[in-house]
Amino acid sequence: MVDIHCHIVPGVDDGAVSLEMSLVMIEEARRLGVTSILTTPHIRGRMDDVARHEYHKKEFQKVLDAKPDMDLHLGGEVRVTPDTHSVTDRAEFTADEKSKYILLELEFEQVPPYFSQLLFEYRLRGITPIVAHPERNVGVLRHPEYALEFVRQGARLQVTTGSLIGELGDAFQECSLKLLECGLVSFLASDAHNLTTRPFTNWPAAYEYARSFSERGDCIIPVSADDLCTNNPGAVCAGMPLPPIELDEKAITRVRQRLSKNNGPAVKRKRFFFL
Repeated sequence: MVDIHCHIVPGVDDGAVSLEMSLVMIEEARRLGVTSILTTPHIRGRMDDVARHEYHKKEFQKVLDAKPDMDLHLGGEVRVTPDTHSVTDRAEFTADEKSKYILLELEFEQVPPYFSQLLFEYRLRGITPIVAHPERNVGVLRHPEYALEFVRQGARLQVTTGSLIGELGDAFQECSLKLLECGLVSFLASDAHNLTTRPFTNWPAAYEYARSFSERGDCIIPVSADDLCTNNPGAVCAGMPLPPIELDEKAITRVRQRLSKNNGPAVKRKRFFFL
C-alpha cells in the first residue's frame, strides 16, 4: 500500500511533534503493509508559503537522514484560498516538486466559487489536482454532484481510510461509499497525524473494506482496492500518469442519479490548525 496523504514531517503542523514520533509512525505504517509514503504538511496556498516549504524540506531531510525502512516523498496539503491562483505555476508544493500532482484541501464549510477555475489553471499547467477528503466537505455532503464535476474537470479524489470504515462518522462514511460506488475515487489515504487519535492503524481494515466493496461488482465505474491503495498512489509518487476515468454520458447520468439519493445526516464542524 502507498499512502499519499499524512503528516509525519516533525514539528511543522498538527502532525508528528518530534522526529522520534515520526519514526515510530513510519515503522507502524511499514508493519501494517505500507511500502511508500508521500507526506503532505499543511500549506496555505499563497506565495509567502514558498519559504515555508523550504522549512518543510529541511525537517523532512532529518527524517531521511534517520534512514527509516520506508520509501519517502515530500509534497504538501495545500489549503485552497483566493490566493492559490498565484502559486499554480510553482512546482514547490507538488509531489516531489515534479509538477505532476498536487494535493488540495478545501475549506470545510463549502466549495468556493473559484475552485473550478483553480482546477482549470492546474490542468492547463499539466498538474493533476487531487482533492483531499471531499467526503468531509460540507459542500460536497450537501451537493455530492460537486464531486462529479471535480472529476470531469480533471481532478482526482482521495478518500480518507477512517471515513470509509466509519471511524469518522456516518455522514462521512455514506459519502465515501457513494463516491466509491460511482467510481469517482482514485485514492485511499490515511491522513495520519499521530500515534493515538489519528494513526495509520486503519489501513488494513480500509483495504479489506475496499476489496470486498469492489468485489460486489455493482460499481458504476469499477475500481479495485489495489488501484485505490497501491497502483494509483504509486503512480503519484513516481510522477507517472494515471489511467483515465471513463465518463460517457450514460455513466454520467447514472452517477448523478446515485449521488442525488439520500444526502446523509448533519455533520460536525472540523477545526483546522496551521502554524
